[in-house]
Amino acid sequence: MSKYDIAITLFTIVYGLMLTDLFLSFHKLIRSRKLIKWHWLPLLAAWYLFMIILKNWWDLAFFQSDIDWMNIYFFIAYGHLLFLIFLLVSTALPDDIQNGRIDLKEYYFKNHRYFWGLMSAVVILSITIGIIKRISLSTAESIKIYGIIGNSVFIIFTILLAITKKYWIHSIFLILFVIGIILEILNK
Repeated sequence: MSKYDIAITLFTIVYGLMLTDLFLSFHKLIRSRKLIKWHWLPLLAAWYLFMIILKNWWDLAFFQSDIDWMNIYFFIAYGHLLFLIFLLVSTALPDDIQNGRIDLKEYYFKNHRYFWGLMSAVVILSITIGIIKRISLSTAESIKIYGIIGNSVFIIFTILLAITKKYWIHSIFLILFVIGIILEILNK
């Protein structure tokens, strides 16, 4: 087995665990639907994470090469990225529904700082991984400044979402993020 095969096997398991957590949380909500005060915002946030997982997994499987995994720093950094994404997925939907009714809007805003703070950390680490990959592997591929600028703007928006509880801001930016990932997938 190549280093790439070993890395993708581990990361596939972790991505699978993320999807399992997301699916089980959603399943618990549906099973306890009479105890749930439904709201679209946390459901859309969970779907957004679902799309991020699928896109990242696809990119990992089809757009990486063995040369990318020749560097232990890249491997370790990517492992940390998966850890942060796993924490993010774990907070998207409530797990414990046995204590009575759950208001999904209330749950979302109770956890918004943690959720969007983790999202900021994920993007910062993603940018760092891209830079490490290009510098350490001495690839001909240049560091894409426009990508760093776009991600920096995204980080500012996620920090804003971590700070504010204004419903309209969360609604607008989450919808924009979903549109953004859909467009990104369509451009693959």
